[in-house]
Amino acid sequence: MSNEYENLLAILGPTNTGKTYSAFEKLFSYSSGIFGFPLRLLARENYDKAVKKIGLSNVALITGEEKIFPKEAKYFFCTVESMPNDISVDCVIIDEIQLASDYERGHIFTDRILNLKGNYQTIFLGSLNIENILKKIYPNIVIEKKNRFSQLSFLRKQNFSKLEPRSAIIAFNTNKVYEIAENIRTHKGGAAVVLGSLSPRTRNAQVEVYENKNVDYLVATDAIGMGLNLNINHVSFSALEKFDGRYNRNLAPNEIGQIAGRAGRYKKDGTFSYTKEAGNLDPLVIKQIENHAFDSIQKIYWRNSDLDFNSVESLLSSLKKYPIQKYFIHKKNALDEINFRNLINDNEIKKKLFSKKNIKLLWEICQIPDFEKLFNDNYLLLLKDIFLVLLANNLNIPEEWINKKISRIDKIDGSIPELSIKISQIRTWTYISNNHQWLKNTNYWKERTQQIENELSDQLHESLTKKFIDYSSKFFIGKKQIQNIEDILIKNNNEIFLDNTKYGTIIGFDLTEEKKILSQSLFSISNTKKTVRKMIDDKLENFLNAPPDSINFGDISKSKIKDETFIFWGNESIGKLKKGKSIYKPLAEALNSEYLSSENKLLISAKLQKWLDNEIDETIYPLTKNLDENINSEIRAIAFNCFENFGNYPIEKFKDSLKTISQESKLQLSKLGIRIGAKYFFIPNLLKKKPLELSAILWKTFYQDKIDSFLPLPTDGRVSFTSEIDMPNNYWQSIGYINVKNFLFRIDVFEKIFFLARQKLKKGPFLESSDLMNPIGCNSNQLKDIMIFCGYEYITTSDNKNLFFLSSKTKENKKIFNKNKNKKLKNKTKKNNVKKDPNSPFAVLEKLL
Repeated sequence: MSNEYENLLAILGPTNTGKTYSAFEKLFSYSSGIFGFPLRLLARENYDKAVKKIGLSNVALITGEEKIFPKEAKYFFCTVESMPNDISVDCVIIDEIQLASDYERGHIFTDRILNLKGNYQTIFLGSLNIENILKKIYPNIVIEKKNRFSQLSFLRKQNFSKLEPRSAIIAFNTNKVYEIAENIRTHKGGAAVVLGSLSPRTRNAQVEVYENKNVDYLVATDAIGMGLNLNINHVSFSALEKFDGRYNRNLAPNEIGQIAGRAGRYKKDGTFSYTKEAGNLDPLVIKQIENHAFDSIQKIYWRNSDLDFNSVESLLSSLKKYPIQKYFIHKKNALDEINFRNLINDNEIKKKLFSKKNIKLLWEICQIPDFEKLFNDNYLLLLKDIFLVLLANNLNIPEEWINKKISRIDKIDGSIPELSIKISQIRTWTYISNNHQWLKNTNYWKERTQQIENELSDQLHESLTKKFIDYSSKFFIGKKQIQNIEDILIKNNNEIFLDNTKYGTIIGFDLTEEKKILSQSLFSISNTKKTVRKMIDDKLENFLNAPPDSINFGDISKSKIKDETFIFWGNESIGKLKKGKSIYKPLAEALNSEYLSSENKLLISAKLQKWLDNEIDETIYPLTKNLDENINSEIRAIAFNCFENFGNYPIEKFKDSLKTISQESKLQLSKLGIRIGAKYFFIPNLLKKKPLELSAILWKTFYQDKIDSFLPLPTDGRVSFTSEIDMPNNYWQSIGYINVKNFLFRIDVFEKIFFLARQKLKKGPFLESSDLMNPIGCNSNQLKDIMIFCGYEYITTSDNKNLFFLSSKTKENKKIFNKNKNKKLKNKTKKNNVKKDPNSPFAVLEKLL
């Protein structure tokens, strides 16, 4: 197009070629310069670098929403839209010039390419596919091509679950970005979020989260394709089409290449892929992306920049002007032009457009960006209000008017969408305060709007972090080198903490989790469990080496009949009893735990079974003992029935055998620990606390009754107690107690009372007395029930005492009665001489008889 320009240089190549770095260094080889970037974020990033390099006073920042302009500034870092055309500098650099082919912003880049030059050097940075256009515009331009430092390779389709750390997932609308980020949080611990609509401060904060490796994943729009230099190993596309403001269209190969090229920094190779839901890429396109060989850009957008503001018609006419060259596309319907065409038809505005000054003012107002992307009447109404307010107030915005607008936004609360809207709204006022002299106190409003934007941005960053990043994931990202698990998890009295938040408690070989961990990600939970599993493996090793006496049944009195019986190591449950082939042969089984392998569970079960078998053999000896073959059949039968019934059995079953039992047989029973009472055979050693409780457990495990009550057991070694629980008789027999009307008493003590009663009966009927009640710990009514159980009858005397005597229905009663009767006849003379007491037991009994 033109041969008049010299010293034009284009540095072209794919991403990760060092183009920007090289141009940055070249800039400072000149005494002054302007560097234009496609994003405010990049302008700010390079401004900060320049400040560190040459000092704050020598560098200016000019963007739509931020201006830092020292008087001595020699270097200007700008967005392309904000590049000043009234400042003479030695070097001008424009980045990402291939965006001249972009539908929305292309005409602005084209204008800068055509109209903005350095006194000594002009440098264009961009993709290789813009080379053809540059040579047509500037035939003498020097083209410097750069190769990518690393390789970019395609991987097969993969789901998010298969993505490796340091990956970026690309989506093309906000809702999809948030949906994917939520998915990544659940399965991978969290993701940073980068959207073009975020304020630079929020984007920077999110990028920092990723770069600091607080998360391993980034979910972003195509905004990351423009110069964001991140340590990304892999880029995955969730879609291969986007809405470009007009319609959904497929991404061009060069667009995919621009974004995919963010994978692999400097000499580290990168990869890209797309998800199964994204569709398919032609293998030829994949090759183009891997080789960075894209079709040349044939045309770029252009709009006349020499506008005529003499009248509305002349302005519209100048906007309609067509380019001369065929490689330019006339830009129609740019947002500022659409705004202008809409507003000039408004009756209130139309009558104000009588001067060049007012027309130019309206045009400037129409160029205020729609940060909210509303594309509706609210945006036009705001532009209209600004125009009318300015005209009504001598081109000034009243303090009260703008304060009212801003105060509505100045509230740092709300959801993520609400905060995003507020940031978009305040950016409008930040833009106005930085680009126009419409405010009397410009510096104040610059500072206030920037402060509000910063506060909202910080709040949005915090909200995004809370929503899409599990705080505990930081303990498991980039921590592989940490060997000491206490650096990640703190164990204190079996309580597990992540940072200062309680995660759960290790009980036995399992982890009881806090309810609030439901809000954590599966990733964090999974990694926590891996670490807890290591801790439990160590605990298991200690258990397998622990002495047998560290194992126990816990507090048996707190064991419900219907519930399973647990086995404890110390005070932690680690196993349970299961019904075996016989009542004395229950099975021990380790409790289920996701932290135990099948092999380790078997090891625990084996140790518990060994302990259990030994505990039963020792505690309820000789119930599990095999009888000596030399024992005679009579004693064998007695011993067998006693052993089968927890060491006690009614004598009634063997009363005939006992009449002729030899002394030798009695000695054999005694050696087996069996005592012969008046009513029961019993083994005294089994009536102690530990054997008694073990017998209760064995009964409960074998019979598996569904009674919803605690095991009824005597406390503190008591020989009797009361219980309202309706237990089967074989339970009471198993613990060696007799149940009479819910009063339970131990067999050996009962035998003692029964013996005392028989001794008393030799002298005839007898009154209740403390020597009968004290050993068994009963009251008068309970003694009465026991005596009835023993076969006695009673009468109540005048002083409310019970007099006991044998029932006349029994043979024994007849013998005693006859014996007493003969004694009475022999002493009849003596008794006749003695005055009878009508209230004496014998007088009462005589009347009864």
